[in-house]
Amino acid sequence: MDINQLRAFITVAHTQNLTQAAERLFLSQPAVSAQIKAIESDVGTPLFIRTSNGMQLTRAGEVLLPEAEALMQHKHRLEKFAETLSEHFVSHAQLGLIHPIASHKVTELTRLIQQRSPDVQLHIQYGMSGEILERLTAKRLHGGFFLGNIEGRSLQCRFLQNIAYALICPDGEEDKLRRGLPKSLNDYTWIEMSGISGSHKNLQQFWHRHKLSPKKQIICDYPQTIIDLVADGAGLAMVPKHTAKAARTQGKPVALIDEFEQNLPLHFVYLDEYGTDHALLLLLDCVLEVWQAEIGKA
Repeated sequence: MDINQLRAFITVAHTQNLTQAAERLFLSQPAVSAQIKAIESDVGTPLFIRTSNGMQLTRAGEVLLPEAEALMQHKHRLEKFAETLSEHFVSHAQLGLIHPIASHKVTELTRLIQQRSPDVQLHIQYGMSGEILERLTAKRLHGGFFLGNIEGRSLQCRFLQNIAYALICPDGEEDKLRRGLPKSLNDYTWIEMSGISGSHKNLQQFWHRHKLSPKKQIICDYPQTIIDLVADGAGLAMVPKHTAKAARTQGKPVALIDEFEQNLPLHFVYLDEYGTDHALLLLLDCVLEVWQAEIGKA
């Protein structure tokens, strides 16, 4: 068996789906199937069974998986060590950020990383939670933030805090809106982020919980523009409460409907394979220190 076969085995085990595994590996589905058949031939026993819930590991597959993951971790460590042998080696740390995180925490985190490892070149990539997850699985990030609940066999998740989300409306519509709650929420256009955002699923659940079926939505993936649109009277939105309060402080004509406040969990996530990577450990230690310090201030 070779590394590519092991990588295919691990990816299918984690996704439980050949098509999704092929997408992550940038291969065709037949190519992934062939690699699985090859490793099963080498082992001498089936590693998966097909079920209505997808590709499930056999007992042999369950035993092989942690060994394969450990080997891939060792390969990653060896590759990183080999990079340090170069005369012009520069250590990089790739961090995925999402907009709901307060800007002062981003500043504190960046400062701490630079203090701890001044020679590390930090690369901060912004995106929505789904984009951060895609970049993680494609190994373009060492670690990143994710809003909402997440499960994945290859992922490690560290809960950091709950972020409060507030329903906002144009200032001039608050009294009219409150008189008919919650049915009156159906009468407005909703401004929401696309499906790869962490807040999208929560908003769908909010509508279902309150038996709402908004007739019109505006999809906007830029958080500040969402608040500007609400202030301009374009509709309603669910946004981080700290950004809504900041907007009001800046004189934006938006009102907060406090009775519909929601809490969304924020996690720091990374791949198992990067568990001993120096860049990941640097990011993880600094993230936990910044958030622990914030808890201490509360």
